Amino acid sequence: MKRSLKPLLTLGIAATLAFTACSSGSSGGGSASTLNVYMNMSAGSSQSKEMKTLIEKFEKQSGTKINLTIDSGQFESNMKVKMASGNLPDVWSTHGWSVLRYSKFLEPLQDQDWAKYTDKALDTSMRDSDGKLYALPIEYTVTGIMTNFDVLKKAGIDPDSLKTWDDFNAALPKIKAQGATPIVSSGKDNGPAGDMTNEIAANAFTQEQLDSFKAGTFDAKVYQAGTMDRLAQWAQDGDFNADYVSASLDDMAKALAQGTAAFAMTQPTVLSTALSYNKDANIGFIPFPSNNTTGQYLVGGEGVNAYGVWKDSKNKTKALEFLSFLANPDNATPLVQSIGTYPGLTNVHADLGSLQPSYDKYVKPGELPTKPFFDRVYLPNGMWQTMVSSADSVITKQATPEQAAGQMADQFKTLYGQKG
Repeated sequence: MKRSLKPLLTLGIAATLAFTACSSGSSGGGSASTLNVYMNMSAGSSQSKEMKTLIEKFEKQSGTKINLTIDSGQFESNMKVKMASGNLPDVWSTHGWSVLRYSKFLEPLQDQDWAKYTDKALDTSMRDSDGKLYALPIEYTVTGIMTNFDVLKKAGIDPDSLKTWDDFNAALPKIKAQGATPIVSSGKDNGPAGDMTNEIAANAFTQEQLDSFKAGTFDAKVYQAGTMDRLAQWAQDGDFNADYVSASLDDMAKALAQGTAAFAMTQPTVLSTALSYNKDANIGFIPFPSNNTTGQYLVGGEGVNAYGVWKDSKNKTKALEFLSFLANPDNATPLVQSIGTYPGLTNVHADLGSLQPSYDKYVKPGELPTKPFFDRVYLPNGMWQTMVSSADSVITKQATPEQAAGQMADQFKTLYGQKG
């Protein structure tokens, strides 16, 4: 979606002022003695707390000062401003887009000592056609539907019985009857509505339809049937949290932690945040249900917590040193555990605590297919914000599924035509 530069620049300045966590500095590359690091994460999350701890450790060991800015709601908008101005941070979160969006700005990292440990499952999403790697994958994001198992038990629902979307939908009234919210999401934070659509879309289409998206044809009716109609039905049935418009990612985590909601569909970091609110919460994830043509599945790829180095940074050597520090298993392990996801490096072995059973049951056996995030493979770069806003408009009943799908089709046509 096209936006004027002035409001985005204002947002960028505001976010920098609001979220700077260490010493002050410019929003672009650091000075000779300071690294500017821009991270896409919630300010109060467990991973942001762990990152600050690691940065303090790095500063003491290296003598290098780090100016850390953390942001979530406006991260992508602010990064677009920074890319347009050519004034980028020394290190930033690539959040799933190290190749498709940021590679021309990033230093190739495949020759770094830690790179040989990159999980091969990430090759498809994190290496370009020449095999170049542009970010350190602290996490390998692989997830299903985030679940509070105690809520399901109270409603008399066996999580293993939710094999199809029909099974899933039949469970939602039972959850409401027990006084819990079936599906919690956030309209306040810029992401969860898009995450939900992305994950549903990952297995909603035939191979022929997927090939059509890649070839540049967006069939609005196909997209509507695969995604928007499902969201509209949940909205119509009252399956979303009543405070959706004002709810944040933290509110989603609290709802799962406190057992006031059964399901969430977003980045798995919500689970680790939930455990920071209630360490005894009986939470994890289950596979996404089958759409009756293919079986259950997981969704995965490059996670939010992947970090790249600006290729034109005046502090490139120190920035690469910082990435190597984060890649050290002694440092990567607590960071991965704070995120609550699989490590992206094979020499990192994290104990995910109460989240481990979900990974052991659904990920380790390798029996379920892991589908890529839909927008990163089948949509042109720049579609994410439209994906969020179109889904949000259906959830809030401000647009029909047909109108939302039409909005996506229009933006697809515009952006696909700009490729190359």
